[in-house]
Amino acid sequence: MFQNRKGIRTDNILGDVIIWFILILVALATIYPVFYMFSLSLSDPAAVSEGKVKVFPVGFSLDAYKFVLSDPRIGQSYLNTILYAGLFCFFSLFFTSLTAYPLSVDYFSGKRVITILYAITMFFGGGLVPYYLALKSYRMINTIWVMVIPGCVSAWNVVIYRTFFRDIPSSLRESAYIDGANDFVILFAIILPLSKPLLATMALFAIVGKWNDYFNSLLFMTDSNKYPLQMILRSLVMKVDVSTKETAELMSHYKVVPSTIRAATIVVAMLPVMCVYPFLQKYFAKGIMIGSIKG
Repeated sequence: MFQNRKGIRTDNILGDVIIWFILILVALATIYPVFYMFSLSLSDPAAVSEGKVKVFPVGFSLDAYKFVLSDPRIGQSYLNTILYAGLFCFFSLFFTSLTAYPLSVDYFSGKRVITILYAITMFFGGGLVPYYLALKSYRMINTIWVMVIPGCVSAWNVVIYRTFFRDIPSSLRESAYIDGANDFVILFAIILPLSKPLLATMALFAIVGKWNDYFNSLLFMTDSNKYPLQMILRSLVMKVDVSTKETAELMSHYKVVPSTIRAATIVVAMLPVMCVYPFLQKYFAKGIMIGSIKG
């Protein structure tokens, strides 16, 4: 096209401007709802009821957080969720790595059949009732393991792990074999240390997925002392929506309205995950591209 005095093509500049404009719009569309929830949860209830909160907090009040955190079950549910997310993340990384590694090497003759069997599970499920009966027969109902073991290995994750492992030079494995290492040593001493972007990305996905999970506890948990955080927050929001006499008196005592309570529950739920993300960010940018590599 055209060039300016410095020899820079104007169509390149225009393309960059359009790209930056689109990225800014996407960033604003992503950040604004989160910031709005923060502002809503910190605003004065009267201002929220009148619809005065648009971007920044109007007034300042922590009453919504006091209301949410006044539930005695919150502390225990936090600990439960941290335990579930931590165990699920560990078992997911461990068992998926053990499953994907044999499928990534050329000398394993049964890898094609096993890969096909895993792929079938991506398209066909057994149904909720057989799933429940299976967990019941394993005596996992109403235990912490029903929140940890089921779903820790998925076919899609196995494919992604296998793709990443196959991109690691085979010469490293061959050298280790010559030195007398077996497959377990190669996996844990060579493959996994070279797979930090993969492990960090999958760890983040596993933690976030389990942190936001309440469906399993809704189906398989009856002991409220073992409920995860999302289950407690869900019951709290439902209690506010129903608005019983007891709830109305409690809301009047803390001087809160349903909108600020919902916003506070969202912030309470997502804040720990937002604190974890910066520690995995340097691996996330590289690891997120794993799925685009052909398998």
